[in-house]
Amino acid sequence: MDTDAFIAAQLARPIVLNVITTYADGSTKIHGVRSMGAAENYAIGERRKIGRKLIDRETGESVQVVSVVISNA
Repeated sequence: MDTDAFIAAQLARPIVLNVITTYADGSTKIHGVRSMGAAENYAIGERRKIGRKLIDRETGESVQVVSVVISNA
């Protein structure tokens, strides 16, 4: 299998899990992933942000992450 075929096959897989990041103001961000390994990997990075004051790239406002949860899509 060549690289292009492998990438196409991976992208064709369904998104089965969501990593849900919740902020102190009640807003959430959902990141869909195709495997538990990918979900854990993404969640590790998001969990590092819990309790920190961050700047939201979309709005420029200050936000604070309060929880990160992995759930079924």
